[in-house]
Amino acid sequence: MEDASKSFVHIPELQQWAGRHIAEATGAEAGLPTAGACNGLMLAAAACIMKGTELEKYDPLGRGQANWSHLSTRLPLHTEGLRTEFIVPKNNRNSYDYSVECAGGRFKEVGSTKKELADVFDPQKTAAYYFTAREAKKSLSLETVIEVAHRNGAPVIVDAAAELPPKRKLSFYSKVGADLVAFSGGKHLGGPNNSGLLAGRRDLINLAHLQAYPFNGVGRAAKMSRETIVGLVVALKIYLEHNEKALFDGWEKKANWVVSQLREIPGVVTGIVYQGTVEDDEPMAPFCYLKLDERTVGMNGRTLVEKLKDGNPSIMTLYEPAFLIEDYHGKVTINPEYMLDGEEEIIVQRIRELLKAS
Repeated sequence: MEDASKSFVHIPELQQWAGRHIAEATGAEAGLPTAGACNGLMLAAAACIMKGTELEKYDPLGRGQANWSHLSTRLPLHTEGLRTEFIVPKNNRNSYDYSVECAGGRFKEVGSTKKELADVFDPQKTAAYYFTAREAKKSLSLETVIEVAHRNGAPVIVDAAAELPPKRKLSFYSKVGADLVAFSGGKHLGGPNNSGLLAGRRDLINLAHLQAYPFNGVGRAAKMSRETIVGLVVALKIYLEHNEKALFDGWEKKANWVVSQLREIPGVVTGIVYQGTVEDDEPMAPFCYLKLDERTVGMNGRTLVEKLKDGNPSIMTLYEPAFLIEDYHGKVTINPEYMLDGEEEIIVQRIRELLKAS
C-alpha cells in the first residue's frame, strides 16, 4: 500500500488488474474491487438495471470513445423504460439490501415456494433475483433461486459479505451459477476495512465498472484509493495462501481456555459452537458461548453484554447472533478471531468481576 501511494496510475487499469486477481480467486469470469460489499451490491444492481441498454457498447478502457455519462447518470432516479424490479423471497431480506434501492431498484417480495418465485417474474420489469447467503427458516436454497432465475433469463445477485470463512466459499457461489457475488474485503479476508470485491459474469462486471469511480455513475461517490485497491489484492493473496486449519486451531485453543475458566462458575453454562457446516472434513471457525441462569447469577446475558461493552476496557460480544441456529439464541458469544494474544485473559477476568458483583 505504501508503494502504491507513491505511484501514479490509470485507475480503471488498476481496477481491471485487481479484477483479474478477484476472478482467479473466485472462479468467476471477471471481478471488480469495490468500496465494501454494500457498494458491490449497489454496483451489481446498477449493472442488472442497465443490462440490455446502450451502455453495453462501452468499455472502461475505451480511449477515444464518446462519453457515456448521459447513460450512467440515469441512475438512481431516471429509470423510465428500464427493468428495476429485484425478486427476493420475503424471509431472505437483510438490513443491507437497501443498496439495491440506492441504485434505483426496488424489491418484489415473494413467499417461500418455488412456484411463487417463478410466477412473479415479469420480462418487462424484472432486472434480477436477489439472494442473501445465510441460513433462514423455510428459506429457498440458492440453487433453487438460480434455477428459476436462469430459466427466466434473469441474473442472480448474491450477498456473501460475511460468508468467509471457509476459503471455499470464495469460489462456491460462482460454481453453483450465481451471476454476481459481493464479498467484504475487510472482515475475515483481512484487507482494508473500506474494501470489498464483486465477482461474476464479464458482461455484468463491465456494466458495474462503468457505473463505478472514477466514472460518473451511481458509484462515483464510493471512491477507492489506489492504496486500498492494492491492499485488497495483497490481502486476498495472503488469505488464499494461509493455513486455514492452523488458524482455526489457534482460535479453538483460546475458545477452549475461556470455556474452561468460566464453566466452574455456578449458574454459567459454557461451550463451543462452529460457524458453517462440515464438508470433506474442512475446518470450521470456532466461537465460545456462555448462557446465564439469571436466578443464580443475578443478571441475564443481554445485561452482561451491555456491562462488558460499557466497561474499561470496552469488550464487544454478541448476543443472539443471527448466524447461529435457533438452539443458541440467548447465549453470549465470544469470537476468538478478534482477540489479540492475552486478551482472552482480560475478557475472563472482567466476566468474573461482573458476575461476582452481581
